[in-house]
Amino acid sequence: MGRFVVFAMAVAVGFCFQSRRAVCSETEGAVRPHFTTGAPFLLTRAAEAIAHQLELLDRDLAEAASRLATLDLKQDAARAVIRQLQLRHAESVIDACTVSPRGIMLQVEPEPYRSFEGSDISDQEQIKTLMRTCKPVMSRVFQTVEGVAAIDLEHPVIGSDGTYRGSVSVIFRPWVLIGRCVRDLVAGMPVEIWAMQPDGTIIYDADPREVERILFTDPKYRPFPELLQLGRRIAAQSEGDGFYSYFKAATSRVIRKNARWVSLSLHGTAWRLVIIHPAQSADTAFRAGAPPFSRQALNVLAEQPALIQALAQGDREIALKLLRQAAIIHTDIYSLSWVDARAVNRFGYPSQNSLFEIDLTTQTDPASVAIVQAIKQRRETEYFGPLVEGGQARFHLMPVLDGDRYLGSLLWIAKED
Repeated sequence: MGRFVVFAMAVAVGFCFQSRRAVCSETEGAVRPHFTTGAPFLLTRAAEAIAHQLELLDRDLAEAASRLATLDLKQDAARAVIRQLQLRHAESVIDACTVSPRGIMLQVEPEPYRSFEGSDISDQEQIKTLMRTCKPVMSRVFQTVEGVAAIDLEHPVIGSDGTYRGSVSVIFRPWVLIGRCVRDLVAGMPVEIWAMQPDGTIIYDADPREVERILFTDPKYRPFPELLQLGRRIAAQSEGDGFYSYFKAATSRVIRKNARWVSLSLHGTAWRLVIIHPAQSADTAFRAGAPPFSRQALNVLAEQPALIQALAQGDREIALKLLRQAAIIHTDIYSLSWVDARAVNRFGYPSQNSLFEIDLTTQTDPASVAIVQAIKQRRETEYFGPLVEGGQARFHLMPVLDGDRYLGSLLWIAKED
């Protein structure tokens, strides 16, 4: 599980005394992110992106239900509606289907899943709820009749006379939908994001081996009591923060991680979205007697001939070695990194607090905006503001010159307590 982000989402056949207009208005604005204004920038962006994708899927399903209200759910015209619905969300939606008032799958698209037409799904919890309430529902991850782990999102089909005529359904993979929203967002960033249901089922992680595991019962997590304890807080609380120890992504090394989480909900079903960030590494921790870093020390580093030569020649290995040397003999360095003349944050030290190959002109957080402006003006600047992973910091940018040639700037970040 990744560095700092946690986030969340959580039979009567007869008459439903709601018009189609009422059913559609039920879904407007139905995806609700739950977080305070103090949530980390990247976590907020991730939650908003996921909420937007869920809302698009939910609204398209509502529209399909409205179109199906005047059609025979077993005929070709109805099949065309669900085929269009599935194709529009083909990356995450496995199939779409119409369901009879008694919970029988009538038509299924795409073609490879038509063999499941006629399946009885009336005993599934979300179908029971839908038939009882005549309102949209979203299930938790479960094993579908198609033999895949997925989430079922259903909308009732209501006739003009208020009759419950059945439903329209899509089953989708949450790890695909969430991945589309967060993968590019956190690429090169010093954070990771994972997500779970309140029952502990992991519904997204950058490591696909974590997906579908149940945090509270899987033997893999038993050696990590801090993770289990925090997981129960995440399940119980819509937002919060904490820490735990677990494997560093794609390694067998155990590290300490800081975590923040928020929640999303749709039709009463919640998800938790978690952002994580590694705790401070040993070689950047406070050393008794070590001098604090300063503007003067940053200026000296920016004028160091060896660093200027390495940056001018694009020698990343030597440049990063010199940044590390400066960082480990001083205190008060959260990150020391290199931003080139095109405002691309190329690399930094320590890696868990630095951006790698991030074009800051494409970022919208306040610090990136201030840094891009300073790079364009080729000037030294200092800015106080939020880190994308959470917390406040002081950002100091120092230009680096190779003679009269502007190479870019060193970026020193000092985290504020």
